[in-house]
Amino acid sequence: MKPYHINKKQILIMGCLGMFPLFSSAQDILSTSDTSRWDYSNSRVEREPGRDALDITFSVSPLAGLGSQEVAYLFPVYVSADGRDSVRLEPVCVAGKKRYKVIKRRKALGNLKPGNPGAGEVRSAKVVESSGLTVKRSVPFERWMADGRLVVREVSYGCAECGTNESEDIAFQAGIPLFGEKDYAYSFIEPEKVMIKCYKDSFDCKVTFPVAQHDLRKTFVDNRQELAGLGQFVSENLLIKGAELKDVYIKGYASPEGDFNYNKSLAQRRTQTLSNYISSRYPALKKAPVYRTEGVGEDWEGLKAAVSGSTLSNKDKILFIIEHNSNDTERESAIRELDNDKTYHILLEEFYPALRRTTFSLSFDVRPYTSEELPGVFETKPECLSLYEMYQLAGLYASRGENPLPVYKKAYEQFPGDIVAVLNYANALLKYGKDADGALQVLEVVREDSRVLFPMAIAYDMKGDWRKAEKLLEEAAARGCNRAKAFKAVRVNE
Repeated sequence: MKPYHINKKQILIMGCLGMFPLFSSAQDILSTSDTSRWDYSNSRVEREPGRDALDITFSVSPLAGLGSQEVAYLFPVYVSADGRDSVRLEPVCVAGKKRYKVIKRRKALGNLKPGNPGAGEVRSAKVVESSGLTVKRSVPFERWMADGRLVVREVSYGCAECGTNESEDIAFQAGIPLFGEKDYAYSFIEPEKVMIKCYKDSFDCKVTFPVAQHDLRKTFVDNRQELAGLGQFVSENLLIKGAELKDVYIKGYASPEGDFNYNKSLAQRRTQTLSNYISSRYPALKKAPVYRTEGVGEDWEGLKAAVSGSTLSNKDKILFIIEHNSNDTERESAIRELDNDKTYHILLEEFYPALRRTTFSLSFDVRPYTSEELPGVFETKPECLSLYEMYQLAGLYASRGENPLPVYKKAYEQFPGDIVAVLNYANALLKYGKDADGALQVLEVVREDSRVLFPMAIAYDMKGDWRKAEKLLEEAAARGCNRAKAFKAVRVNE
């Protein structure tokens, strides 16, 4: 124990006034004495469940008799493990038989000055020996208190008021269980296994046809590039491992200018032209159980989407016209009247060309993949994996020491409405990414599901908001979470 450069009487006075100096370091706290004459074994430090407070009970009884002329001062202080924080309890003063009578007489006569031994509240050694003494204090709970300890400084004085003994002892080591990193548990849920998956893909082909014509000219405008893209789309999909083509749907659209019936007929002819072109190069397309072509005609829905995402100053007026007019003629006429054809010409030149398109949609049935196939499919066509297969792949990555977070992220993106995908991704963000904010952002969306509460508690604890974490644990326990219940039970039993 560090030496004190202060005389004994000064120490006594400061103790009586409740000003005994706090311990400044863990070294001071750990300096204990084997000469203590007091028993503190019934002292307790408890955190009451459901109440954010720490109850400190300092219980003392003598192990050896106190001399008739002695005065003993006990200074209990609850101190953090590192010695930086503390809570001071009421000092205890006990006097021997003769000394107690002298102190009482001097107090009655009014000649016991403040700062003299016994100036404060004094207990009789006889009473303390028979029934012990208890001092209690309740304070708001802080996280440092969990590993704190109740330390007692003992100072005793003889009849000459000089210090005869001074020691320090640890009355109680708290060890209050707190939710922390040691309690983090990440629950990855195994999704339901599916035997057949449905995979769909589509491609917008913007082949340009001469005005009012439907014959295909490969070198016209950008047609060569568009046809190359269409061929790549079809060939790549037909080569998907384990996929069986089930449906081919080719739809042709026209921009909404001119006569509606004529545009629909023209769209149908152009659709058939592209159907013949692509099926002649990829005969497998015609073998699909379902092969359909359709000339949809004017693409007002496509125009609505394009205008909604545009920066046109009058786009709300355009959208209103499209929504509140029942046929194409009325719509086109109303748009022309907006500002003397100015808006119409902007749409004609900048928006309509993209609407003259043909959409090729392919649907496949995909068989389950083996564990050996999963990594390759994930790299080339992850859309063909089921949520269950992604879960398997993530486990495979983890077993190899590789980070499975990218797999869980892709599963979340591919199955955004699936609560299992959400929970697994959030747990992966916490476990492998240490990304508390990212996990909370994902989990808040599905806050009504009780399974999100435990990972949310982990996230808030990671962020240092342990009070919020504990509230979530209490809510989780109340809503049936066994992990939260088990943790709460430990707290109560301790």
